[in-house]
Amino acid sequence: MRLILVTLFAALTLSSQCYAEAVEDTSRYDFVRELVETHQEEERANLELAAISKGADSWQEVMMSIIRNGTRTRMKLNATIGRLQRKRLTDKKFDMLIPYLTKMYTRKIELYDEMVQAAQTILAGPKPGVDYGKLAGHMPEITAQVEFVDESIFKIVPMVVILIVSDKPDSENHLSHFSITHKQAQDLLSTLQTGFGQSLDAKEQNWTTSSASVMRTYLRDKGFKYSDAPWK
Repeated sequence: MRLILVTLFAALTLSSQCYAEAVEDTSRYDFVRELVETHQEEERANLELAAISKGADSWQEVMMSIIRNGTRTRMKLNATIGRLQRKRLTDKKFDMLIPYLTKMYTRKIELYDEMVQAAQTILAGPKPGVDYGKLAGHMPEITAQVEFVDESIFKIVPMVVILIVSDKPDSENHLSHFSITHKQAQDLLSTLQTGFGQSLDAKEQNWTTSSASVMRTYLRDKGFKYSDAPWK
């Protein structure tokens, strides 16, 4: 049971440097693979949009960027859902975690479907009976709903952290240790830093980066000891 919980938490922090370990035990990285990939896709989309020159035809490039990035994100989310659906948590206190995440990711796919379809319709050009003003106005609504889903995922990060707190109390009957070693924790912290970089210390963060920041805070700053530290 504890191994399964540790693997779920470790899945929150995948980066290229720990990919070799992921091949050995891919279940460890399922959750965070999506988190880091979400951050990477956000960064890529922002860079693409920023690189589009303003001009008469810039709206076409914007629509193509939306289609490209939306399709890419849908594919990654579908892969993440497939991985999650193959996992099982035996601790009934947390049996809602995987279904909840699956529901959130499914909702994001639906929203990106709407965004891509709207961009495709606009890019196709004028057609009878299509309200293009309404389509364009719907885009910000979709973005706001995606942000709401990311906020909902952010709110369950403390539960994921609880999964790696050891059930074994110390001499004062406190749960003061993680169930992972110091090295494992340092690996996770390193992966977080590699995956998110300076954005972890930014004053303004989106919900994805905030999720990573909360994890780093628990691992590094909350005073928990590691499983290989002395138990008192």
